[in-house]
Amino acid sequence: MSSKKEFAEITLELLSLDDAEQLLAFESDNKGWFDQFIPPREENFYSLHGVQAHIQEFLLDYKCRQLLPLLIKDRNHTILGRLNFTNLDFKKNTAHVGYRVGQKYVSMGVATQALERGIAILKTQGIGRLFAYVEVSNKASQKVLLSNGFHRIRVVENYAKLNGNDIECIEYSIKLNVV
Repeated sequence: MSSKKEFAEITLELLSLDDAEQLLAFESDNKGWFDQFIPPREENFYSLHGVQAHIQEFLLDYKCRQLLPLLIKDRNHTILGRLNFTNLDFKKNTAHVGYRVGQKYVSMGVATQALERGIAILKTQGIGRLFAYVEVSNKASQKVLLSNGFHRIRVVENYAKLNGNDIECIEYSIKLNVV
């Protein structure tokens, strides 16, 4: 298995239709892993057409300045994960963040490093506060947020349903020094 040093040169790239085939493989390979932590995607997502439609929808939201959809890649341009800044509000200068890292790349610092780089991008866009919600038992994601300066705000009961069960999430926030 790879070491953290191998990912010293991760990049964040804007989601593109050119990534559709690789993204389909990444999402399909990690479906079981992701479904343990977040509500599963619709089955029609898991086709080339489904992923292309997903990318087009995200790029439309990006053009409307509501979403910043990023892929986390290594130096060989392999997708390691995703980092999405959602609910971009340039009047309130706030946004929300969500991320997912492929099972093969967990515990290697990928999410921590990607979030750090993503925060740097948001600072240049004028976002002053960032929010995140993490399922209470997802200690790894909580560690990623805390490592990047987030603070725990509160527990949100019945935040979502996962495998038919209501889940509680912890709301985190960080104040950004806009550059």
